[in-house]
Amino acid sequence: MINKNYNLGELEELLMNEPSFKSAKTIDLNVPKVPGLYCIKIKNMDALLAPFNTELKNRKHNIIYIGIATKSLNKRMLNQELRANGHGTFFRSLGAVLGYQPPFNSLAGKKNKRNYKFSDSDETKIINWINENLLINWIEQNSNLEEIETALIFKYKPLLNIAKNLVAMRELSRLRKMCVEVANGNRNK
Repeated sequence: MINKNYNLGELEELLMNEPSFKSAKTIDLNVPKVPGLYCIKIKNMDALLAPFNTELKNRKHNIIYIGIATKSLNKRMLNQELRANGHGTFFRSLGAVLGYQPPFNSLAGKKNKRNYKFSDSDETKIINWINENLLINWIEQNSNLEEIETALIFKYKPLLNIAKNLVAMRELSRLRKMCVEVANGNRNK
């Protein structure tokens, strides 16, 4: 059911409802093709290396990303962010945090010089990591998505959100910048 009107507290309660989170490996057939919000948590903070696991422990929660899908949760959250079909911000950030880099100069001749992709074999490894380590919840919602997302990012400060996050990690930005440089042939791996 899509909520046309919203109460932020009620939506937050639905999105953060612990029993509603599902393992990333079990959701493919259940994600709807409607707008909404999603939250990604990590099962075990120590599945990430320092400084990311330490920072997450300091934040006292296991939320690593909050996002919106303005058209389709299935397309944006599932396919782009969790399955690397397209250019998902979360997927690129997670890959960088896990130590992957795109192929050298792979953005040569491309119009967008920031939307790097990992090699097919690295994408498979990242997807496998996602399936083993992440929990996902979403709610259907078609209005005020940006406003709701901003409020939730402000409150929870998810580890891998950069935009709208007042405590975005510099190390994450550095790793993403390095991936862009490698993909543009400006830095060796």
